[in-house]
Formats: sequence, C-alpha cells, structure tokens
Amino acid sequence: MDQPVGPDRSADSNFSFLIAVIAAALLGLETLCRAESGQERGLYPLRCGESALTLGSSGFFLTQSFQELSQADPKNPVAVQAARVSLATALLTFTASILQFWLVQYLREKGQLPDEPIIP
Repeated sequence: MDQPVGPDRSADSNFSFLIAVIAAALLGLETLCRAESGQERGLYPLRCGESALTLGSSGFFLTQSFQELSQADPKNPVAVQAARVSLATALLTFTASILQFWLVQYLREKGQLPDEPIIP
C-alpha cells in the first residue's frame, strides 16, 4: 500500500541553513570590524556564535550529501561520482567547522579571546 507523500520541505530546509551561513558570515564580519578597531571585549560570544552556526549548517549539508549519494542512480556513473565529490566537499567543510569551533574554545581557555560582555 502506498504511503501518502507530503510536500517536499528540503528546499525550505536548504534555504534556512543558507540563512544560518549568511548570519555566521555577518557575525564574522562584525567580529573582524571590532577586532580591527581595537575592541577586545565581547569577541568570544560573536566568534562562538559564528562557529556554532557554521558547524550546524555544515553538518546539515553533510547529511544532505549522504542522502544525495544514497539516492544516486548506480547506473549513472557521472551522478555517483558527482555525489561522491559533493560528499567529500561537505566532509572537509564539516571537519574545518569542527576545528574552527575547537579553536575558538581553545583561545578562550588560554585567555586569548576574552569573553567579557560588551557592556560592563
């Protein structure tokens, strides 16, 4: 018996995570502007938010790449190879996001990235 199929929400999900990536980029830009102006306070929350958004988004795109590979037609070697390259790209991006998140935590722990609030 066929199961009823609901609407495809993958485009909405992709768009939501693209918005998260854009928000992370804007947080990164804000952090850069503050650091360039000599401001040291409040950088940790911005960097932490930026790397958390990037990590979550890259994790989502990694799962999308796994799904793409599992749905690739095995009779079409070009589609399978494209899905493998997409998966490798997503895996490298996810790994870089994990390392960036770890770096932010490490810098905070070593006192190189103050976590004092902007308003004292």
